[in-house]
Amino acid sequence: MSNRTFKRSVLSSTIAVALSAGFAQNVIAEEKSSAEAEMEVIQVKGIRASTVKAINTKRFALSQVDGIASEDIGKLPDVTISDSLQRITGVQVERAAGESGPVQIRGMAQVDTTLNGEVFLSATTIDSSGADFGDLPSQLFSGVDVYKTSETKRTASGITGAVDLKTRRPFDMSEGWTTNVAADVTRGSISEETDPNLNGLISYNADKWGVLFSAVAQEATLATDYNGYFDTSENGGIGAANNNFTWGQNPQGNDIRHVVPQGFAAFNKQEKRERQGYQFAFQADLSEGVELVFEAFYTDQERFNERQGFSHNNRWYSFNDYAFPTESGYTDKFTDIHGNEWGSVNDFYLQPWRMQTFTQVNNNYETSTNLNLELNFNNGGPLSGQVRVTRAKADASMRHGYGEGDLLSIDQGTRVTGPGQFTPAEYCGAGDTIVGDQGGCYAAFAPGGIEDDSFLIRYDARGESPVFSGFDQMVNGGQGLMSIADYMGSLDSYHIGAFSSEGNTDDEGEINTFSTKWNYQFDDMPFVTSVDFGVRFMERKVDHDQFTYTSEFGDGCDIAQWKAVDQYHTTSTCEGNPAAGEYLTEDVGDLTAGTWVPYTLLNPTRLDTHTTVSQISDFGSAKGIPTMWAIDPSNFRDPRQFHLDTFGNVQRVENAGASYDVKLSEFSYFAQANFEWEMIRGNFGMKVVETDLYVKQNLAGSNLPHSGLGPDIGDVVTERSYTDYLPSLNIIADITEDVIVRGAYSKNMQALSLANWGGGKTVGKAINGECDCLRVVNGTLTGNPALNPWRSENFSLSAEWYNGEASMMFLAFYKIDIESFTTGGEVMIDEPDDDGISRGPWPFSTQIQGTGGHVQGVEVGIKAAFNDYMDLAILNNFGVDVNYTYSDSGYETDDPSPFGALPFPGNSEHTYNFVLWYEQDDFSTRLAWNSRSERMIIEGSDNSVAKQRLLQDPYSQLDFSATYHATENLDIFIHGSNLTEEVQQTYLQFSSQKAFRNEYESRWTLGVRATF
Repeated sequence: MSNRTFKRSVLSSTIAVALSAGFAQNVIAEEKSSAEAEMEVIQVKGIRASTVKAINTKRFALSQVDGIASEDIGKLPDVTISDSLQRITGVQVERAAGESGPVQIRGMAQVDTTLNGEVFLSATTIDSSGADFGDLPSQLFSGVDVYKTSETKRTASGITGAVDLKTRRPFDMSEGWTTNVAADVTRGSISEETDPNLNGLISYNADKWGVLFSAVAQEATLATDYNGYFDTSENGGIGAANNNFTWGQNPQGNDIRHVVPQGFAAFNKQEKRERQGYQFAFQADLSEGVELVFEAFYTDQERFNERQGFSHNNRWYSFNDYAFPTESGYTDKFTDIHGNEWGSVNDFYLQPWRMQTFTQVNNNYETSTNLNLELNFNNGGPLSGQVRVTRAKADASMRHGYGEGDLLSIDQGTRVTGPGQFTPAEYCGAGDTIVGDQGGCYAAFAPGGIEDDSFLIRYDARGESPVFSGFDQMVNGGQGLMSIADYMGSLDSYHIGAFSSEGNTDDEGEINTFSTKWNYQFDDMPFVTSVDFGVRFMERKVDHDQFTYTSEFGDGCDIAQWKAVDQYHTTSTCEGNPAAGEYLTEDVGDLTAGTWVPYTLLNPTRLDTHTTVSQISDFGSAKGIPTMWAIDPSNFRDPRQFHLDTFGNVQRVENAGASYDVKLSEFSYFAQANFEWEMIRGNFGMKVVETDLYVKQNLAGSNLPHSGLGPDIGDVVTERSYTDYLPSLNIIADITEDVIVRGAYSKNMQALSLANWGGGKTVGKAINGECDCLRVVNGTLTGNPALNPWRSENFSLSAEWYNGEASMMFLAFYKIDIESFTTGGEVMIDEPDDDGISRGPWPFSTQIQGTGGHVQGVEVGIKAAFNDYMDLAILNNFGVDVNYTYSDSGYETDDPSPFGALPFPGNSEHTYNFVLWYEQDDFSTRLAWNSRSERMIIEGSDNSVAKQRLLQDPYSQLDFSATYHATENLDIFIHGSNLTEEVQQTYLQFSSQKAFRNEYESRWTLGVRATF
């Protein structure tokens, strides 16, 4: 297979005109034949060839574009699409499970993603127009284009840019048969698992018709070590952090406020992934300039996301008396908007409210199918065009399993004592006092657990990695006087604290599009050379269901999501039921004889009663934690069956506040004029987008007992319509044969993630001793149908110097005024506690409408193949790709903050790339370094953390690849990512106030690839 690269002196203007018509592959025959002698042929294989293709993509585009071209069939420059994208100026990536995933262009995540020019569905991003590129097998793609300015005729624009993924078609391949197959194994430094991968392609091009089929089968075990604030979400967060004055005056006597996390943790995260991907393409020349294309793109993925480790937390009983500063005291200080003095703390003493191991598993099952049918018309005359229909469907399901192993007794001697909880006679032992009329007792829940309420554990994060200490203290308990570490190492110390399966989801998404677009070229018209025009209809639907697996207790008088030792039957529905409780035969504490007392939902249970367990001792870089016992993640591979086996029944109960249906319909039409006059060329046009929005939200009733579930008590439907007028202008000046200056202006619009419109209200509650009930802590309003889409006004200016076949330099300036956006905010809602009393208001996180934001910056870079400039044997085979992006962003809010204006989340002001490559006949290698400055993840609430912001430290990553061309048809390759095992360190407002860190593994891939 070969790619023909036009010589600059002869064909640059011809190609530019052809590209402006959108049919570069159909340059009219006379021009093509007259220039044939001026063409040179290069093999589309290797780093230099990939660089040449990327440069040509940028050079001949009629807007500001950067491209990535595959170095061989099935081989983008990096293991993932996002890893390759991060080498482009202005692109930043986020990492999840140690791999690159979502991308930002010019500081914003509002990026449209298309597949061969049309929107598509990825199973992990069903409700948005973006894509998590870490979930798409890179071997199925031939390249990626990143559009930073808009053209009216393009489907996607985004707010700051769009990404178009390109697959291969039969006519892209050499005539006859083409076969490619590759196999490799990957091993991670933390997981220490070896994962196989296999991919291949077979194509037949018969000149007038062709077929192509490619497939990928992958397994991966991605491991990350986590330590810091206790938060089991994907990458961690502020979570349920509050402060030392939450729920009352600080009992330590401190006047200075400080952040108190819900807990501190150290655990290992593993994502075990099995994925298959398939692409089929059929292409036929139907004669008379008509081409038929049919494509199918399918992915099937299972991801088992596991967390297992240590947690020391406040048991949701206290924030003001859980964690307080050690003798090291406060670091940075500030005054909040209410005049309160705050200090940042990085070294805590922790009160013994709860110490445990936990195990969490999210089982994800995801499939997507994208179909494309198009007719392309170009008979060499003035009119060319396309009629296209696409259909996409995706399904994603997640099943959650969770279990805790507690070390502290809840019977006696600790801060949380009952004595225990009331249990039926079958759980009473010889030493238990029978106080119920049916033989019930206050049984020992943790006969081997720690019984001590005064020892302090220390969490010191002042160094590079956190240090836990205090485990050498001697404590009493069910196994006698021993050190805390000895108790932690004994399986007899543990009892089950809770089981649950919550937040489970079923998502179904669908996109249908019909479009037709045409180009008409003028022969004699001055200035305007051609016009593009067309119409498009898109319908996008998503059905999102969230639910919990509950079980019935007390012969059906009660239902529970949290099956926990501190949950007991609801008196109002179960009193008098012999399966739910008993009447006391004697006085117990404040309870008098004759009082009906409910049973606990979870009776005394050793850690290994319903589960298999194992010892854990590897907590990454966190120091000081002794060996512990934890539930094996394999127990929760089927959470529904586990709860059925353990509790005898299981039901699916919908979470009304987090379930919704949204339909978005867009009808758009456009006209674009393409012009050329002396050294000036470009296009201008207008697109009109008429949007209809349908949102069905569930009304949530009062929460069910022992849960955060509000049942569905009805629906509320919102229907809206709005219209956007989106002009665009691109001007290109060919200053010299090799120097191009571009200017661009546009108005852009991007629909919100459908969850921002459709989600409902969820309420977070915690056990509180004052009311002996579940008490509101916070909440979330995930949807607001009144929110407007993102809208922006974009300006861009760039200069490009093409000073070699594989070399160029560029400089770009951009300014983007964000006219409408959504941002994280907070509203105060006085939601009643479970006893019916309102003690709020409490902060509810939500998305609010913002206006007046901006993003502006500079991009500069150079691609240089050294032999384009010199003839020195030692350097001839080397090249570099170096670039830098400065991106400033911010917006004002009506809600004042002690820390000034907010940057847009996820944006780093500075991004750097340096790639050094070497290539000769039999060998090529590449060393790539990417670095980004700090970024804001989220702003905390005023009520809990005084609007302190969670920020990520600067992050850098070094990757390496090498290929040996063993024969004309066979390559042996090796790839290493994150060679220096970098970490993602976060902090809360001040670098001295560390929040958490994700420690990513290095990964090495060794494989072979054959092409025939």
